[in-house]
Amino acid sequence: MSLMRLNRRAALASLALVTLSAFGCGGAPDLPAPEVVKKASDALKTVNSLHFKLASAGGKMAIGSGLAASTIEGDVIRPDRLKGTAVSTFGKVTVEISFIAIGTQQFITNPLTKQWEKLPTPGSAANLLDPDHGAPLLLTQVGNLRKATNDTVAGVECYHVVGDLSASLVAGLVGASGVSGTLAGDVWVATTDLLPRRIHLTGPVTSDEPPQIQRVLDLSNFNESITIESPV
Repeated sequence: MSLMRLNRRAALASLALVTLSAFGCGGAPDLPAPEVVKKASDALKTVNSLHFKLASAGGKMAIGSGLAASTIEGDVIRPDRLKGTAVSTFGKVTVEISFIAIGTQQFITNPLTKQWEKLPTPGSAANLLDPDHGAPLLLTQVGNLRKATNDTVAGVECYHVVGDLSASLVAGLVGASGVSGTLAGDVWVATTDLLPRRIHLTGPVTSDEPPQIQRVLDLSNFNESITIESPV
């Protein structure tokens, strides 16, 4: 074998080693935890719509005055449109309630008649895609950040970071008054587009929730065409 061929082989081996070192065994760059959440926040600011599913374990989530839910699923359009369905507790009866928010206007289905009703008092929670008050801000506020082993969510390779988050910030996203203290959080961010795919939080965000409650928020269908109109 010629010296030139040996040198070429050595050069290719060195290039492969550098590439593996830069991107890791899973093919993703080895980013520190603060950079992962910063890039995730920036990527989410470019999203105009998404689908979400929020589920709880160890108790029901407070979603407004007198209401609690075990699951909430729906769609969000930036800057101020939201629609979804919650499996909620109304008194001692478990019911499915649909809701729509357009700006400060809020509509909800009557749990008895299933008909849409407009809430008499205007109000709004922070839109999930609001860059200044929604999930992009929430991601940048995670403290005590540290890396966990990369994982997959719905078949997507993700960075996995853990940290702590203010309960009051999360409460603002559901239109509730938050308790003091922090929540233990996990965030999964896709290694490809750097969009967050899952957020897991442990602990109550309102005084009505049990101390052991856990939330899992899954995000998908980024920038797909969604229409949200007034139902009445």
